[in-house]
Amino acid sequence: MHIIPMRTFAYFIVSILLLFNNSHSLYAQENWLVQDNIDFLKSKNQLIKSRHELSQTIITNNYDLKYHRFYLIIDPAQRYISGSVTSYFVATREQMNSIQFQLDESLTADSALFESKTTAINHTGNVITIPLNTAIIGGRLDSITIFYHGVPGLSGFGSFENYVHNGAPSMWTLSEPYGASDWWPSKNDLTDKIDSIDIYVVMPKGNHAASNGILVSETPYNANSTFAHWKHRYPIASYLIAIGVTNYARYSDYYRAGSDSIEILNYVYPEDSAELRASTADAVKSMALFEQLFSPYPFTKEKYGHAQCNLQGGMEHQTMTFLGKNQFNPNVITHELAHQWFGDMITCGSWQDIWLNEGFATYCSGLSNEYLSGENKFKDWINALRKEVVSNQQGSVFCPDTTDISRIFSNELTYYKGALLLHMLRWLLGDIDFFQSIRNYLNDPELKNGFAHTSDLKKHLENQSGKDLTRFFADWFYGTGVPSYVVHIDQQPNLSTLVTINQTQYNSNVSFFDMVLPIEFKGEKNDTIILFDHTYSGQTFESKLDFRIDSVLFDPEDKILYNQSEVTLNYISQNQIEYGDRILISPNPSGKLLKIQYKSESINYLQIFNLNGCPEITIPTKQTDSFLELNIQRLQSGMYILKVGTTECIETKKFIVIR
Repeated sequence: MHIIPMRTFAYFIVSILLLFNNSHSLYAQENWLVQDNIDFLKSKNQLIKSRHELSQTIITNNYDLKYHRFYLIIDPAQRYISGSVTSYFVATREQMNSIQFQLDESLTADSALFESKTTAINHTGNVITIPLNTAIIGGRLDSITIFYHGVPGLSGFGSFENYVHNGAPSMWTLSEPYGASDWWPSKNDLTDKIDSIDIYVVMPKGNHAASNGILVSETPYNANSTFAHWKHRYPIASYLIAIGVTNYARYSDYYRAGSDSIEILNYVYPEDSAELRASTADAVKSMALFEQLFSPYPFTKEKYGHAQCNLQGGMEHQTMTFLGKNQFNPNVITHELAHQWFGDMITCGSWQDIWLNEGFATYCSGLSNEYLSGENKFKDWINALRKEVVSNQQGSVFCPDTTDISRIFSNELTYYKGALLLHMLRWLLGDIDFFQSIRNYLNDPELKNGFAHTSDLKKHLENQSGKDLTRFFADWFYGTGVPSYVVHIDQQPNLSTLVTINQTQYNSNVSFFDMVLPIEFKGEKNDTIILFDHTYSGQTFESKLDFRIDSVLFDPEDKILYNQSEVTLNYISQNQIEYGDRILISPNPSGKLLKIQYKSESINYLQIFNLNGCPEITIPTKQTDSFLELNIQRLQSGMYILKVGTTECIETKKFIVIR
């Protein structure tokens, strides 16, 4: 919490009176003072698909923001905003002679007030530069007030929107990722959270304002307008500050844990209030689940809530999510609530790491299905995401181009593949280490109420589990594409079983995806799942089962992200072993390794010839009592002849090498 110094408190009161008196006269010419979560994510991204190749304006970062105080005059019937923003900041350099903010060029920055003196503003493009009357010494707390007005630009992103519902005008803001400066002078980045904010809104009588934090008061301003005051005393990123204004109907749900309770405050259109009331209660169940799995609700001293607007999706504004009417459903409500932990309390430190927000929130929606609706629904949810990913495999979870908004918020990569990346980490680490890692991440004092990068999450996963995840993140976070698998199984009469697993990469820059693969073997009144640590294509594993295999299931519990899987089961008869084909080779064709299966007698002769009769050099890599493994990577593509001799016979086999 930031306490306003007493030396500035008197000026704070005077500035309220000056602002609203001046604003009333200055703008008197105005009319008054002036399907499931997958369908949801697809509709949410309709907000951003039209905006591409956006260049984020850079400002001089020579200060640390501490506090914003907004005074805004808003008529939801008008695409217009006026008011002021007072910013408290600490200079981070030895001398600070000017300060910069971002403000869209469609808005007019009228003047600035610094040390009780009016100063000019240089507004060039989307940057305002304010020369300071006296240089500020590094480490000193100071403040500046910027007065502005205008018609927010039509960015196609929804940063400031108007809509008429049932004859009533409404407006709302949505600033992610770069839209804050479309409607207020901001430091719109992912390095500096504002410690606390106060938002004062003057609006036509009969309207209510929804915003971050706690509603302190809502009082008449004059005969025709209302004055609302919201305060928020937690650190907040600029893109998470929001306002919605219309003739809201209001009601509350409550999450209760022991003697404590958290208000879930809902602002909805009056005509939809009865219909939506049953839906918002879903947040209560999900909040209980997330507190159990992760940590207490991050903003417990204030509230959570929902504000209705005409979005085709939802936006996780800190402590109050904005939702379109059709998004008041369990999956969306759960997704946006999860953002209060993943995205709001801990915010991605770069849009390249946006999956830390969206991948987590998406997976939390799946966890809600798992824990509140059952394992079958969770599996259906996982498979639905997997199908979406493999249908469009281009790109990585890592976002290389943060100027392309649709790439930042890619459904298949940021949301779905990001969620499945977490699902596979959970599989590899186990539930105990996985969830403890996430709790450690959320409670890290260096990250909590601040920013994080993927490396920060990786560190906590590794520290808790003791596993090196460098290769995993290289494959699944930075790498593109997904693998496909072909599994060949040979079972002998004595039930000894050879499992050969081949992997191919479709549309991928990853040479091989290391993964622990679960395969289920079923027989009459028997079944077992065996885990195979798959580290190269063509790898063969020997297993001794105590039953004859009837059927095989690859990844039976939906733990792995892959494109396709094919399983073949071959029974080796006793006659094959005793009277012929004493030597079996697989896979055939092969590209890396050749497996030679034989009876218990020792091999005393082995040679490979090309079709010209010249011998080839190969390297044995593994040998057991029943098979030998050869490295054939040195062989060129083509057909070869294998001669194998035991104490009883010499057999000749043909095999093909493919590259």
